[in-house]
Amino acid sequence: MYNILALIIILICLGIILAIVVRKMPILASFDVNEIPEEKNAKTKDKIIGERLQRKAKFLLSKVSPAFKKATSFSQLKIKSINEKLKELEEKYRKRIPKEDLVTKEDFEKFEKNIDSLLAEAESFADKDDYEEAEKKYIEIIGLDSRNIEAYHGLGDVYFMRKNYDEARQTFEHILKLNKIDGKAFFKLAELYCQLENYEHAMVDLAKALEIEPNNPKYLDLLVKICIILKDKKKAKEALLKLREVNPENKKIADFEIDIKKL
Repeated sequence: MYNILALIIILICLGIILAIVVRKMPILASFDVNEIPEEKNAKTKDKIIGERLQRKAKFLLSKVSPAFKKATSFSQLKIKSINEKLKELEEKYRKRIPKEDLVTKEDFEKFEKNIDSLLAEAESFADKDDYEEAEKKYIEIIGLDSRNIEAYHGLGDVYFMRKNYDEARQTFEHILKLNKIDGKAFFKLAELYCQLENYEHAMVDLAKALEIEPNNPKYLDLLVKICIILKDKKKAKEALLKLREVNPENKKIADFEIDIKKL
């Protein structure tokens, strides 16, 4: 008899919980964690999810019988267990000693050799268009050396080639936080905005790249292209003249001249 009564009480309380959750579902549904810019950052995403679940657990706890406090505590322990599992996954890229924990000269030499090897592996995967494996390698490098510019560039290029433009943009912008005068990062952003057909924004980033490396033929080549697209004949001519000076063997020059005459 006691077991039946306990079962009835449990079912009633579960019904109350279900009713509360159903009423709150539209609110929860309106919050999409994936809309956060740092959606690829598993730690940030996990923290948000964990905090949201804990807030929900506390809310439900205030609505149900005190007899269910132990059950709620168990749920919170489950959340903690999930968090720990996710942290373990993140740590898979820290099997080796990270750069900041190195002490001796021998440690640094061994570390740099390992980083060079990982970079070579990542580049090899990228050259074979195996972007998924290349991404893993670059992330592994960043896990060991959080300021490795070369790895960030490689990762940004991988995202760019996969047309994950938002992730690529965030990666190149992060490079500029580490190094404000990285011309290549500005150039890659310009290329990215060209792909999005946002040529005005592309010109802004390309101008910054040219301030840093004014004679870079790749940058000048893109400048001519954008000026032609924007139908700015004067700037296109100036850019083409500069390109001819620094890279007279560029096979595109003749085509550029024809396109400019048509403007």
